[in-house]
Formats: sequence, structure tokens, C-alpha cells
Amino acid sequence: MAIKDVVFHLDTGETAESVGGFAVSLAAETGAHLTAAGLALQYLPPGGETDPVVYEALAELTDERRKAAEQSYQRLVASVPAGVQTELVMIEALSGIARDEFGRLARHFDLSVVGQGSPEAGSEDRLMVSGALYGSGAPVFIVPTTHKGPAKLDKAMVCWDGGASAARALAGALPLLARASEVEVVSVSHKGEPDAELPGFNITRHLARHGVAATLRKLPPADDVGVALLSHAARSGADYMVMGGYGHWRIREFVFGGTTRTILSSMTVPVLMAH
Repeated sequence: MAIKDVVFHLDTGETAESVGGFAVSLAAETGAHLTAAGLALQYLPPGGETDPVVYEALAELTDERRKAAEQSYQRLVASVPAGVQTELVMIEALSGIARDEFGRLARHFDLSVVGQGSPEAGSEDRLMVSGALYGSGAPVFIVPTTHKGPAKLDKAMVCWDGGASAARALAGALPLLARASEVEVVSVSHKGEPDAELPGFNITRHLARHGVAATLRKLPPADDVGVALLSHAARSGADYMVMGGYGHWRIREFVFGGTTRTILSSMTVPVLMAH
């Protein structure tokens, strides 16, 4: 399946340029339509507050967020190359609900693009990551805060553990892997596992049947799999990583799994994830 429909979180903060630039270049590379999802947060008054002035002030804050998103979109449009079609949709909701709304919106697209965001679990941009990853059912490209320039898709590193999430990420990445000049499937060994067991063997054969020539790399056992994968990505010069995203619900919030949390906190290249 080709990538023809992409949505991204239109940030208005410091990462707006990196995420927007990545999304625009990805759309240009794949010939996809690009939808920018702006966020106008709504706010609840303090408990028991009935003063109309307070309600008006909170409504003004929402309006300011809406205008900031619209202005950010106009700046983006000015830089969009010819041939890339864009549109703006606005999500107006409370913080946690906005995350869920973005996840529901992303179900209508081939993939979504969001920024890495700050490491705090309740930060708005990190909420967008969890909303897209766990709520969309589609792959999500997460762009690190340090990313500069357009999307680079030449050298891909596929993190393979044989799990369902890794398989979904791989399936979603196939159109991009077909464009890459180099694809490496990386597995991290488990202690006591015989060297002859290469869990990526069948998946490299599967990739070959899709016209993707991939090499297999097996890393030694590691106490922190996320650190091992990030270190290898840096050593190999990977342009982006493909991997499953793991996590679960805990009292109305998403909790990232250990390896996923490490990647999100320390990533230096974009990561295509699926849950």
C-alpha cells in the first residue's frame, strides 16, 4: 500500500519547524496529501467557580491557541513545495480528550507525524504521541526535538523482536523501505539464546519478496534494549528507525513500556512506530 494520506500535529512551540518540515518533505517524497491538525485547548474553571469573567478569560485562552495554530499553518503553507496539497483541521477539546481526538483523527490516514516532545508524561506533545500510537491503529512517525531539515529516508533500521507491534510497524513502513537504498533488520539477543537462532530470518525473506534487500544484524544481549538500539542507530548512521511501540492503560493514562520509553526519551533520529 502506498502512503497517500498523512496527518501531523501542528505544534506552535519550538518544535513546530522540525515536525512541520519533516511532514512536508515526507508528503513531497511520497506524493501524499498533508493534513495539519491544530490544537485549541479548552480549559475548565476551578471547582465551584461561577464568575462569568473567569469563563470569558478561559475562552480567550482557547481562542489564542486557535489563532496561534492558524498562524503556524499559514507559515507552513508558505514553505510547501508545489504539488503538495495541504489543509488544516482544528481540534478543540480538553487536554486528555484532545489526545484521544487526535488518535481518532489519525485513523483516517496512512500514518501520522508528531514531535518527540518533552519527557514529562503529562506534557501536551507527549500526549499527542500516546494518542497517535495507541489510539490510531496506524503507524506514527515520531520526530526528535533535535531534528533539522527534511525527512531522510535512504537508510532504514528495522528493530525486530518478532512481536505483533513490530510486525505492524514493519507493514506500515514497507512503502518507505522500498525507497531506501539500505535496510538493516536489527535484533537484540536474549541471554542464553543459541547463536543459530536468528529471529529476523523469516522477516528478511518476507522483505525480499517485497523487493526490499535487507541485511540482518544481531546485537549481543543488553541490560537496556533501548540504549543498545539507539547506540547501534548512531554507529550505523541510520536515517530513521522502525519499531513496535509497547505500553498499556493505567488509570486513564497511557504508560509506555521500558524500551519504548527509552527510545522516546533519548531518540536522535525519527522513529516510525506502531502499536
